[in-house]
Amino acid sequence: MSISMGRLYWKFFSFFFLAQITSVLGVIVALWIYNQKLDNEYAKIEANPPARAVVEAAATTLEFGGVKSLSALIQRWDVQRFPPLYAVNELNHELLNRPTPLDVIAVAREILSRPQLQQAVQSVKANDGHTYLLFVPAPSDQFLLNKQLRLNSNKRIMDGIPATPKLRHLFPFMPILAGVVASFIFAALLARYFSTPIKQLKRAFHSVAEGNLETRIGQDMGKRHDELADLGNAFDVMAARLGILMHSQTRLLHQVSHEMRSPLARLQLAVGLAKQSQELQNSDKLDLSLLRIERESMRMDGLVGELLELSRLESGNVQIQKESIDVGELLSSVLEDAQYEADAKQIEVKLDAQSGQIVQGQPDLLYRALENIIRNAIKYSPENSQVVIATAVIKMDSKSLVEFVQISVSDQGLGVPEGELSKIFEPFFRGSNTANKDGHGVGLAIAKQLLEAHGGQVMASNLASGGLGVKVIFPFNV
Repeated sequence: MSISMGRLYWKFFSFFFLAQITSVLGVIVALWIYNQKLDNEYAKIEANPPARAVVEAAATTLEFGGVKSLSALIQRWDVQRFPPLYAVNELNHELLNRPTPLDVIAVAREILSRPQLQQAVQSVKANDGHTYLLFVPAPSDQFLLNKQLRLNSNKRIMDGIPATPKLRHLFPFMPILAGVVASFIFAALLARYFSTPIKQLKRAFHSVAEGNLETRIGQDMGKRHDELADLGNAFDVMAARLGILMHSQTRLLHQVSHEMRSPLARLQLAVGLAKQSQELQNSDKLDLSLLRIERESMRMDGLVGELLELSRLESGNVQIQKESIDVGELLSSVLEDAQYEADAKQIEVKLDAQSGQIVQGQPDLLYRALENIIRNAIKYSPENSQVVIATAVIKMDSKSLVEFVQISVSDQGLGVPEGELSKIFEPFFRGSNTANKDGHGVGLAIAKQLLEAHGGQVMASNLASGGLGVKVIFPFNV
């Protein structure tokens, strides 16, 4: 582990390490207290090899020789200073009427109930009809001596009985050491698991800040399926979106420069002609030059206005004040204003709108969006043709309960090449078959932004009968 791992790594490491150590110590202390309690209780019964040998011999004697044989054997052992054997029947009466504490008898019976501890205590049914519990109690004044005997035996005498006092003091250290090592390893792994993707994100953000918008980290996350992997994928989406926006801005700047170059060149030419006409005192040419200057100035003013509107829409700074709008009435007012262009080209505009089709929106913004679409259809329709505008209430699928208002605008123009249909709502895009038409290619882009800001959708397709069809869809009476 190096310091270069970073502050976050060490914070994660410290937190998990302390949590693991706390858990391990808690378990160890609990076990130690429990074992200490068991040790104090089971210490009332001797379990060293001499005591177990005495219990085994007494059990054999009682089983095959009877009560009298066991009594004689116990008295002989007392003289020979063997470990004191006690035989207590089910009534808690000791065979030689020696006083026996009830708590010692209770511990002996508890040990007997555990098969793994029966070597220290045995139960034998005697010929007098009683069942005797055979054990060697640990006298209080010989307790430490007996414990030391068990220690010198160099092995645990009885499974489940706690270790000797010396071993009991040493007992926690091995589990603590194992717990510390395991906690250290797992804390390091967990800290690395969490800090590595965050460091990758930091490097990726730094790379993007330096202008490398092709930076991606989703694949570097491996097979993770957690919030950090989601964050990495979100970063990739953000970087891709930034790349698209930067590319769009660069393309927009190029297109604006291109669009403004032509009227500026014509303005310069018109200014030059105006100066020549003034010098030659040619009023006719001067008037034409001034008219050209005025027209190009208005053209540039319109372009700048459209660019400002498009920029405002793309920035998301449009505050929509929604109210109920009758679609038929809105289309009628749009057609009334657009009729002048249609009459100039002798184009018939037909409106087929049903009454009572209500949508929610800001009237002036929806008016401008629909006006751009309808004027675009009129502009690219040939003379003596027809533009049809129709409305209908539709459902997206048969199972849906949500209804939409659909506005269709169809013309009889040249349509748009299939490969260019997806681009006609992009700023400054103009179809390859409409290069000779006036315009900046911004109107449909503005319409799309306005419609989407109202929760609507707009799409275009070539009609089988020729011409272009544009469909606008709004939630009905939302």
